[in-house]
Amino acid sequence: MIYSMKDPIRVGIVGGGQLGKMLAMEAKRLSMKVNVLDSSDDCPASMLADELIVAGFNDADAMNRLAEMSDVLTYEIELADANILEGIERRGHKVRPPAHALRIVQDKFVQKHTLNKSSIPVADFFPVKGVDDVHSLAKSIGYPVILKTKRGGYDGRGNLLVKGYDDSMNDRIERFVDGRGGWNSVYVERFINFLKEISVIVARNSKGEVVTYPVAENIHDDGILDTSIVPARIPASLADKARRIAMDVIQTLDGIGVFSVEMFVARNYNASSSYYDGNNSADEDGYSILVNEVAPRVHNTGHYSIEACNVSQFEQHIRAILDLPLAEPRMVCNAAVMMNILGDSRVNGYYAIDGIEEIMSMGARLHIYGKRSNKDRRKLGHITLLGDDLDDTLRKMMLIKSKLRLVAV
Repeated sequence: MIYSMKDPIRVGIVGGGQLGKMLAMEAKRLSMKVNVLDSSDDCPASMLADELIVAGFNDADAMNRLAEMSDVLTYEIELADANILEGIERRGHKVRPPAHALRIVQDKFVQKHTLNKSSIPVADFFPVKGVDDVHSLAKSIGYPVILKTKRGGYDGRGNLLVKGYDDSMNDRIERFVDGRGGWNSVYVERFINFLKEISVIVARNSKGEVVTYPVAENIHDDGILDTSIVPARIPASLADKARRIAMDVIQTLDGIGVFSVEMFVARNYNASSSYYDGNNSADEDGYSILVNEVAPRVHNTGHYSIEACNVSQFEQHIRAILDLPLAEPRMVCNAAVMMNILGDSRVNGYYAIDGIEEIMSMGARLHIYGKRSNKDRRKLGHITLLGDDLDDTLRKMMLIKSKLRLVAV
């Protein structure tokens, strides 16, 4: 590959949030041009964009304009319109990951069905047509069950835990379903009483090269990622299995780019649904790994890779979408902990971050995304800490967390 500085590579990114910003930073390191489409004119990636198109993710004219000014189109958010991207592909533009992978992942029921058909382990899942259907399933497999929105849910949104049968619960079910477009928009999934939540960042290019990152152990707070611990505190055999599953997932979806595969570690899980055809049998120690969700993009659970690995997920994504050789990821330290800086629901609007001097004095790496205002529990930045011992690094991160404070301005 000969890379001309007269005509540098042009990367188009659908979505200008923190993920788009960090992708743009990697592209800029290689002196590429970066074009961004986002609904906000002050999105985090705007400070790095050569061209910023302010438009919605379902604006066909804007998406086509982005494609025309870019050599490759990628996205940092699943809200990109797969139909529009398929049309862009038909006109000969390069879209990575391909639109068909996005289409599958956008509908969680289709996603689970696709993985299941390829014998990738997932929890039991069922179509439902009414409240009685939900309770009939719950009685056969056991309460609680989770009623899930097929499209659009993230960070714990779009899920309703059904604990039992009573009028109050039934009213909540009806309101939940009505608010999401009716019974065709939801499905039921068996509740997994998991031991740990883990994830694997996996990358694939068009030549079929596939690489995986170390397994991360993830701790969520009300459905939102709070902390990632790397390496995950699981047996080596389970970590190897998780990485193999992630490779199977990206190959099943024919993905190109970086994907995140989020999984549950459970004990003695046995599928009970006749709808389920996959292989989720437990290993000899009684552990099962079940895929929870797939994200066809760089992901919050891979942020640790910026400092902790020889190649970050963001550089790897740029490599993959441009058909460049992938780098085999390895950690450059024994342990890493990544903690999100989440918005304080008591501080809405403009904010400031207090405690930066103390945090930096403790050897942590601070990333501030540049979102001008906060609402609810918005992701405003993250902190990464590297260490020689995982327990010590985690304790130190908890101390760092105690120094951080958001204040209204």
